[in-house]
Order: sequence, then C-alpha cells, then structure tokens
Amino acid sequence: MRRSQRLIAATILASISIALAGCSSGNFDPTDLGERITKRLPNWIILKRLMGHAAALQDAEIILAQVKTIEQQRQLLEEPDLVAPLSANLTQLLRDELNRLDSKYEARHKQGLERLYEDSNWQQLEPEQRYQLISAQLLHESARPKVAVQSTVDVLTTLDSCSLPMFADRVAAMPGRFDGVAHAAAELLEPEAQFIQVPRRMLKTDMEIDTWIEDVKQQLKTALQQGPIVIR
Repeated sequence: MRRSQRLIAATILASISIALAGCSSGNFDPTDLGERITKRLPNWIILKRLMGHAAALQDAEIILAQVKTIEQQRQLLEEPDLVAPLSANLTQLLRDELNRLDSKYEARHKQGLERLYEDSNWQQLEPEQRYQLISAQLLHESARPKVAVQSTVDVLTTLDSCSLPMFADRVAAMPGRFDGVAHAAAELLEPEAQFIQVPRRMLKTDMEIDTWIEDVKQQLKTALQQGPIVIR
C-alpha cells in the first residue's frame, strides 16, 4: 500500500475509533456511521489529490494547514462536513492558477509567432517547413496543454496531465523555443550561417553605449568574413 493510501486509511480508522467511543452513551448508530464513511471517503481522497497539486501555491498554505488539523484531530467524520469547503477552496485556487498560466502561455505564444512573421527567413519558408520547425520545438497547437477547469474533476484531470510546475516550465521556456525555431529557419535557408551572441552589459553612460556599439560592430565584421551571420 502506498504511503498516501496508508495515511488515508489511518485517518479513516482514527475517525471511526472516535465515533465508536460514543457507543457507551447509547447514541451510536452503525448505519449512520457507515453512510458517513461512504459519503466522506471519496471526497477525502479528492482533497488529498488536490493538496498534492497545490503544495507549491503560497495561497494554499492556510488550507493545507486546516487539512492537517483534520488529520491530527481525527475530524473526518465530524458534522458539519469539514472536507467539502476545503476541496472547493483548493479547486478554486488551482483553477485560478491554471487560467493564469494558460493566459500567459497564449500571450507568449502570440508574441513568438509575431517575431517569426517579421523574420525574413521565416517569410521564405513553405507552410510545411514552418510546421515542421514549430513542431520540433513543441509549439504547435496540439502540443499546448489542454486546460479544463469547470469542475473539480476537470481540474484534477488537467493537472494529472500537466502539473503546475510543468506548465510553468513550458511557459518560461517558450521564448527560447521560438529562438530555436528562428535559428533553424536561418540554418535551413543559409546552411553556412553563423549564430553570434553579442555581449550583454549594463550600460550607464553615453560613452559606455558607444563603446558597446563599437565592440559589437567589430565582432560582427570579424564574423562576417567567415560567412553570413545571425545575431542571437
């Protein structure tokens, strides 16, 4: 049995033991207890799955602490139900974060395409060639993470397919991936092209700007003697 399953089982058993403590008072109803277990267990498992995906979200800290309290104080079968509102709150936090990442993905993808459309090499490629280069960098439409957030099940399905860290990494990597597409287009049309990385500096004065421009100018002129150049 996996650790998460053991923890769930332990929480259930602990809650049952507390409920059984009421037997001596004559208030214990085994049918009611069974119904509560049947009703609460699926929601508890869902809550634990949501917790796994929300662990890195700062706004989820309070909710995660409340879940830990339920475990420690064996409140799973308490009335009113403490699990449902926590699941709803975690679902909303995850929904908001997925929507934020999805919007950022869309914006950066649009910016990347606009850069390509302005690239003279890209303009010369056939549609099939463009698609091949885009696909090689996983920037085609079907490679975009599928985001469905209408229900808790939708949110979990989305996150099981692409976790928040994975999604964030995809977004962060997008500018570099579009650079890769542009470089590949240049290599396709100009096999002898050199990719030149110009120096990056902090410039504080006009003189520093002039010096940087002169350095880059000399670097590019020297490289140009060896063949066509593409500035990174």
